[in-house]
Amino acid sequence: MRDLPSGTVTFLFTDIEGSTKLLHELGAECYAEALLQHRRVVRQACAEQGGVEVDTQGDAFFLAFPSAPSAAAAAQAIANELAPGRVNLRIGLHTGAPLLTEEGYVGEDVHFAARVGASGHGGQILLSRTTRELLGPQVVLRDLGEHRLKDIPEAVALYQLGGEVFPPLKTISNTNLPRAASSFVGRETELKQILAEIEQGGRLLTLTGPGGSGKTRLALEAATTLVPDYKAGVFWVGFAALRDPALVTPQIAHALGAKDGLAEHIGEREMLLLIDNLEQVIEAAPDLSQLLQACPNLTLLCTSRELLRVRGEVEYSVPPLASTEAVSLFCERSRLEPSDEISELCARLDNLPLAVELAAARTKALTPLQILERLSQRLDLLKGGRDADPRQQTLRATIEWSYELLSEVERHLFWWLSVFSGGCTLEAAEEVAGAELDTLQSLVEKSLVRFSNARYWMLETVREYALERLERAGEADERRDRHGRFFLALAEEAAKELEGPQQAIWIERLDGDHDNFRAALQHFVILGDADLELRLVAPLWKLWFNLGYWEEARRALEHALASSSAATTDRVKVLQGVAWIAYRQDGDIALSRRLGEEALRLSRQLDDAVLAAGSLRQLAVAAQAEGEQERATDLLEEAARLSRSVGDLRGIGTATNNLAHIPLLAGDFRRAADLFEKSLSVARQLGNELDRGTALLNLGQAERGLHDYHAAATHLTESLTIARDIGIREAIVEALYALAAVAAGMDEAERAARLVGAAQCQADFGHVLEEFERRQLEGTVETIRMVLGDEGFEKALGVGRAMSLETAVEYVVGDARSTDAKL
Repeated sequence: MRDLPSGTVTFLFTDIEGSTKLLHELGAECYAEALLQHRRVVRQACAEQGGVEVDTQGDAFFLAFPSAPSAAAAAQAIANELAPGRVNLRIGLHTGAPLLTEEGYVGEDVHFAARVGASGHGGQILLSRTTRELLGPQVVLRDLGEHRLKDIPEAVALYQLGGEVFPPLKTISNTNLPRAASSFVGRETELKQILAEIEQGGRLLTLTGPGGSGKTRLALEAATTLVPDYKAGVFWVGFAALRDPALVTPQIAHALGAKDGLAEHIGEREMLLLIDNLEQVIEAAPDLSQLLQACPNLTLLCTSRELLRVRGEVEYSVPPLASTEAVSLFCERSRLEPSDEISELCARLDNLPLAVELAAARTKALTPLQILERLSQRLDLLKGGRDADPRQQTLRATIEWSYELLSEVERHLFWWLSVFSGGCTLEAAEEVAGAELDTLQSLVEKSLVRFSNARYWMLETVREYALERLERAGEADERRDRHGRFFLALAEEAAKELEGPQQAIWIERLDGDHDNFRAALQHFVILGDADLELRLVAPLWKLWFNLGYWEEARRALEHALASSSAATTDRVKVLQGVAWIAYRQDGDIALSRRLGEEALRLSRQLDDAVLAAGSLRQLAVAAQAEGEQERATDLLEEAARLSRSVGDLRGIGTATNNLAHIPLLAGDFRRAADLFEKSLSVARQLGNELDRGTALLNLGQAERGLHDYHAAATHLTESLTIARDIGIREAIVEALYALAAVAAGMDEAERAARLVGAAQCQADFGHVLEEFERRQLEGTVETIRMVLGDEGFEKALGVGRAMSLETAVEYVVGDARSTDAKL
């Protein structure tokens, strides 16, 4: 076996850019000579720096170096030697701690390094952040910003060795911009003008125009073009389904993953936000203005039917398509050749994109001339007596004409689907709107309904018209009631499923209907039906909490409490929800305790032992936070007795888990481990993955205290993978910190520092550590800093901070596999 370096390794990947083209240009004989010379250069430069050849395939090399500086020196030597020649070599460097087996290296780091190398251009040397952190200040580097690489879930920072300018990297880029459902036709002039406004320093550009004039599609194309220009990424946040201006900032924060303040998260990062359909929540404009002032490198590109009217705003009024562009759009959508009739038809539609697309959808049944004959009368009639924007008149007339061509069954379904906010699943359409699949498909084919990602939805302009028709028919209240009750039933069903083995599936499913839950709640609030409002938020708050909608959840829960004085089990659940969020979000122990006491009184009044036990556990958490360990013990023991009295197995397991924290904090690790084992047994019996992950995490903490490091690492690793699969970032952070403490206990200081760094990277949402975790982390950092020294500690910490979530998990899991193999 080759003498491959182990531990911290820097990988170097090379690849010839345009090798096929070069072969054709040089011919086989000359190409073979160039390839041979290139191999000599690579091998000599790497050998001089202690690099070991891991693999060679065709014109590509995979090498490993024991240090990042030696790998960087070899890469620079290769580039310098090959610079005058015909061979353009792209090189990628990444540092990690892969698993070394008899067959070679295994782990995420290998794939990551290959992706880094493949992202560059000929003559370019790219580095990951982990490699960059290990190079000295004398090395000239160029920060290329954050990028998304294929098969790598998190955005990563990439750097270039040397200051030369190359084209944009061949990466997916750091963006969540939705992929357009159709091609972009025309708009070259408008696109250039928008890009010029931003390039000239415009930081708040608002695209205005009526619904259906193409604002969103044009903004998306502009934002996509600008992706390479913003190091921290380009992100889309849509507000078509939102009506509460107070939720604008939390919604943006959620889209960006910001948990500890939106302005703090963005800071000085170079970022562009595409804010879509802002007219729905125009009152939030001052908040966006303040965000711009706080973040000097942030750019906002907004779409709205009206101006924001804040300082620094630049308006761009989106014009209709040019006549030739409108004809091209019609022909592309209809697959017809251009004609005089199509040209006249587009002109009568004022060359508005949505109007043109709706007309083109009719070519399956009518010729362009027939469409023109039927449509022109409608347009002329409606345009004659309206004072509104002529473009809006045309759009409305076009939608109305398309609507009147529907069958009676299609019309009714068109109305009824308008009650959905953010679209719906087939099941919801069937239940709420009485939809049949053939009728749904017909509406999709006529472009009045869209279908993507297994959901049916409408453009907001079309939905507004459908809602008007629904109101005119006098059926709006009935359909909103059906909609609200459907999602109330779904929420109540989900409350049970979110505690079972299908948690991850249900969280993902329900997140897609977040806007529908909002709409259902708003309907109950408008109706003044406080009981239904309370019933809906009672099961939803745990979902909102897991998804990170803490502020929205708290507002909804507090409003429901204020609206209803009903002494019901739902009120108890809402009280418990506010108590928990207040504790986790603000550390407001006093409020948490007061609400917990109210929940306990009411649950006892209702003679509900399960809810009473939950309230006791909530009060125990507050008592522990205030240092009242004896009171916490009494409360938890009473909660356990209540749960046993009614056979509530999960309540028993949760109380046992909470009880175990008291000896854990006191240093009685044996007692704590015994109790955590019992809690784990209950979670396994119930198939509750979240509870199982929590128990495994806590058990690992106790085993670390007992110096049983192998058992601790095994249980903590399992807990980490569960938290990753379900998507609970708090649990991920806690597991990584605990694993760092285990590594420190095993005298693996560098590994411990990396895990601390990885945890810090995942904790950027403002995670607050419990007392035991805080003490443990302080002890871990003190220990490893003494071993590594300040410089060594910071370097290892930087390697960990640069890890994506998947890389961090693979780092942990790969080491666990290696340890098991040794045993």
